[in-house]
Amino acid sequence: MRSVLRVALLVAAASCVLGEKGDLYGKDGPQKESIVEQLNHLNFGTHIKKPDSMHHVKLIEFHKDSANCKSFVKDYNALAKQFKGIVKVTAVNCATQKKICDEYSIKDYPTLKVIPPGGFGTQDYTGERNEKAVYSWALKFFSHFVEKVNSENIDSFLNKEAGKYKALLFTDKAKTPLMWRGVSVDLKGKMSLGLVQKEDKGVTGRFKVTKFPQILVVKPGQKKPIKFEGKLTDIREIFEFLNKYQETFALENSAADEELAQKKPWLSEAVPELTSLSAQDVCYGADAWCVIVAGKRGADGKLEKKVLDTMVTSKSKHASGSVKLSFMWVDADREAAFAKALGIEGAPKVAVLRTGKRTRYAKSDDEVTSANLEKFLERVLNSDVQYTNLKGGPPELTKIEPPVDDKKKKK
Repeated sequence: MRSVLRVALLVAAASCVLGEKGDLYGKDGPQKESIVEQLNHLNFGTHIKKPDSMHHVKLIEFHKDSANCKSFVKDYNALAKQFKGIVKVTAVNCATQKKICDEYSIKDYPTLKVIPPGGFGTQDYTGERNEKAVYSWALKFFSHFVEKVNSENIDSFLNKEAGKYKALLFTDKAKTPLMWRGVSVDLKGKMSLGLVQKEDKGVTGRFKVTKFPQILVVKPGQKKPIKFEGKLTDIREIFEFLNKYQETFALENSAADEELAQKKPWLSEAVPELTSLSAQDVCYGADAWCVIVAGKRGADGKLEKKVLDTMVTSKSKHASGSVKLSFMWVDADREAAFAKALGIEGAPKVAVLRTGKRTRYAKSDDEVTSANLEKFLERVLNSDVQYTNLKGGPPELTKIEPPVDDKKKKK
């Protein structure tokens, strides 16, 4: 697996420390076993001068005969273990690879440099030579491509590039784990990676996640997410698992899914608008209890933000419930007749609509606030509301013509 940062710490060890044939990080080194890779004139260019990704960072350290070289070996090996699979830690012995060290004009030993993402220029390290200090310094140059996913943006995350699989890491940690940030670099442009916090009950409930951490591979329309069953500490295993889906299945039905997402934008909205076009998808054919708020349209064309936020919050609270609640809104002005039929005119007001063998609704006369909405839904779920039957099915919505297919236009 290509390493995530390609951070290459280049160390040159003087032969006076371990003898002319010895290397600090070889099998005869003071640590006996080391995962630090030694570079020479044959492989140096591959690792350093020809970066295989513009998103990777290279960290370089140069050693020569000095009192400090041997004392840093333990810290450097520990650093390599921390960065295993994420950062490529290497060593150059300047006693035998003088040309490389001269090319970087190394005068003092040890000298550390970093090549930031992009592979151009270097910056010198001037801090303390210990594991913790160098580790913190290396991470300052590190960028990643993990998206924070929550109840508000989960649908848009899944429907972005709808034909492709996405990966979600569910975590109980406050910060994005280094290994997940690292995998996102290697999969940049191939697979979108998201991070879901344990506290977001809307998303954890939706995917029935109760143990943390956990990795799921998901896709719009997928019946059941694919769970990673391997070691969450093995970044190579994680990468190979995810890479399999981005390579083998990523573009399966991609064109069809993208076309569907464009034709039906409400499928990727947290609280979609109920219209004659979306009604079957978001309510009537969804086998759910439709929580409908009649509201005003904001400047952005969507439900006014205050009410939208209230609906999104409530949606996240009820995502893991035994009863499926679908949250949506209707334009109180355009759909005045629909709102009146449900008794929710005088926006914003909310009602629950149930369809099936018989259509019925229950409404709330209270102002739409988080507290009032929760009280109303609690009564609905406890069958403590008065339903009104609607003969002939749901009230009629204003007829909206679907956009004309570009292909049909050309004919």
